[in-house]
Amino acid sequence: MLLEELRHSLRSFRRAPGLTAISVLTVALGVGAGTALFSVVKAVLLNPLPYPEAGRLVRVAEMIRRGTDNQVSYPDFDDWRRQNHSFTSMAAYEAGPLNAGGGDSPQRVDVASVSEDFFDLMGVRPIMGRTFTNSEQTSGKLDTVVLGYGLWQRVYGGDRGIIGRTILLSGVAAKVIGIMPAQFAFPDRTELWTALADRTNGRTAHNYRVVARLRPEVTLERARADISAIARRIKQQYPNPFQSGDASTVSLYSYIVGQVRPALLMLFAAVGFLLLIVCVNVANLLLVRVAARARELAVRTALGARRWHLMRQMLAESLVLALAGGALGLMVASWSMDLLRILLPPEVPRAADIRIDAGVVAFALAISAAAGILFGALPAWRASRLNVNEALRSGSRSYTAGKHSHRTQAALVVSEVALSLVLLAGAGLLAQSFWKLRAVNPGFQPDHVLTASISFPVLGPDASLIPKYRELVRQVRAIPGVQSAGTIKDLPLDRFQPDGNFQIENRREVRDADAGYEIVTPGYLEALRIPLLRGRAFTSADSERAAPAVIISAELARVYFPGSDPIGQRIWFNSFDDPNQPRWLTIVGIADDVRQAGLTARLRPQAYVCYTQVTHTGQLRDGTLVVRTPLDPASLAAAVRSSVQAVDRGAAVNFRTMDAVMRDAVARQRFQMQVLAAFALLALVLAAIGLYGVLSYAVSSERVEIGIRMALGAQPGEVFRMVTGRALLMASVGGVLGLAGCLAVRGLLAALLFGVGAADPATLAAATALLLVVAFAASSLPARRATRLDPATALREE
Repeated sequence: MLLEELRHSLRSFRRAPGLTAISVLTVALGVGAGTALFSVVKAVLLNPLPYPEAGRLVRVAEMIRRGTDNQVSYPDFDDWRRQNHSFTSMAAYEAGPLNAGGGDSPQRVDVASVSEDFFDLMGVRPIMGRTFTNSEQTSGKLDTVVLGYGLWQRVYGGDRGIIGRTILLSGVAAKVIGIMPAQFAFPDRTELWTALADRTNGRTAHNYRVVARLRPEVTLERARADISAIARRIKQQYPNPFQSGDASTVSLYSYIVGQVRPALLMLFAAVGFLLLIVCVNVANLLLVRVAARARELAVRTALGARRWHLMRQMLAESLVLALAGGALGLMVASWSMDLLRILLPPEVPRAADIRIDAGVVAFALAISAAAGILFGALPAWRASRLNVNEALRSGSRSYTAGKHSHRTQAALVVSEVALSLVLLAGAGLLAQSFWKLRAVNPGFQPDHVLTASISFPVLGPDASLIPKYRELVRQVRAIPGVQSAGTIKDLPLDRFQPDGNFQIENRREVRDADAGYEIVTPGYLEALRIPLLRGRAFTSADSERAAPAVIISAELARVYFPGSDPIGQRIWFNSFDDPNQPRWLTIVGIADDVRQAGLTARLRPQAYVCYTQVTHTGQLRDGTLVVRTPLDPASLAAAVRSSVQAVDRGAAVNFRTMDAVMRDAVARQRFQMQVLAAFALLALVLAAIGLYGVLSYAVSSERVEIGIRMALGAQPGEVFRMVTGRALLMASVGGVLGLAGCLAVRGLLAALLFGVGAADPATLAAATALLLVVAFAASSLPARRATRLDPATALREE
């Protein structure tokens, strides 16, 4: 029976190749878009973390007075580890780039320095070799490393003899003791692990991140209360106005995916709207097909076919269409994987796991089958309710559907327009938000700027990197085409900004002052054209022996020096200096504000200190060279690389233009806008097709009525307005319902918008107007066809 129904379905499709092709392509586009996005959602949000009992892994952080998370000082971590009653183990780590290899082509790789129990806590074992012993963990030396699988394959060719061999790590010989599994890269994108050697004892040095594993019987809420109680005790014992006396404890899963989860869920909800539009569109096409097959279905009924048999046959045909479209959609999704990876913002975690796997294929088949049942249910019911006598008396292979059928099709078009408006308005809001974000003044001029992230090899405890920075900047400034050059510790917009609390001399009432802390060389402000509002910039006179100086941002001056002149006053960053030996920095200049922590982050106070006057050599190990040129910035890369190699052959360097940094800063918003805009465009096309199909069928089925109107004197213009007016009426009703839908989902969109409200009247009005224009355009062709109808021919048919 099933095979017979399938064969009958295929014969039916061969008799209507155009409708079949349109239906399959419509389903393919919807399923393809949904499957591609589901592959991202599955990899990032649905797949469990690749660690044993990953649900028990949590991330613990200190809370600062602004109510935000902060990294942890090592003494506080040690207290948490010893005093808690909630975790089987806790581990601290710090992450950042280091140089692997040496000579002419050192590799700049992401490295994590980890404390005791880290690998046991994560539940991973090396595929070769071992992890760190207790003596290696506490030696304070960088002499053993564990390689990530990707680094082992890419740089060392998967050589199994690498275990026991020595490699250069930031200029220091280190023995390879193990290789991690391919799926392990925690923290994200880490390719090499070392023992945590630098364990700063100051409680104001918040340098570490903390991960822990819950005891089996302990809930997250109980652990959160436990750690918060310890944090309050630490606050009482070691008063620090910068700390809130609280701690943040969240699941590791939430910490990893928290930032991208709202955007992905919103886009996946948009997929649901798109699939509903697809179902409505195909249902309308199949309703037309039912009318065209009315005589065939009536004959089958007269020969004894029962209503259930007709419904089953129609549903079988719908399922065949849906599965054919689903298979094609799966191919579309597979072809789009490379494009999807290009569009994805760099901050999306676990992006390497995005692929078309068995789960994604099952999803594609499931939504295809569900769509087939959904868009086939109404046509199947309509086929079972045909008036057999009227269909047989029609004398042809089709008959004119009644007003009830027209109302049903109109209702479907109205719902399609409403859903399309929700997507169109959402895309418009995201586009407006994106352009407002692009218009934000970052505080610098990014055009014609080349940046080079540099990592110098680790030096001895008494060695200094200051001469190397001085020589590097001198050589780069001598390159033809360079207008200005300087370095900064952390590039603006890279979303990481070291900050610390500071004291103001003779201002004891200011107890919770904090600001971003950036190390720069003379020339940095000029290279990025950050305006100096007052005072002076750093010069070569700000040497190691000169009085310590600092340049502050306008925001820092507004917040902490209201109504007074900050120039000449002194501050002390006790977060970065020895708390027992105050080192007062004299404010020598005020620079304009820079969006250091990102375009969407709130403006925060900022301080710049000169590289010659930092107290710890390790703070200079990594930096970013900023070079301004009137030429194409990329054309200077080779010359800059030569300068870096001339200063230190063991230094690794990575290049980006500042324009690329700006693009990366808005990559997430661009991705959201592009995906939703593509969905909205597809929805708009489907809505236009739906309107065109319904009106074409209406003109065909009402040709006698139109002929009578024209015979009685109706002018072509009146007929044109009658048809287009019907389209605009359906579009208007759908628009009203769609606006209500926009208001219903505004809470979902609000968290993703910048500088525009989720119910922005101008955007909603523009989206509605666009839909009405499309509706008019879609109805114009059927309307023109109606105006060319011959009244005599129509009356003869009657």
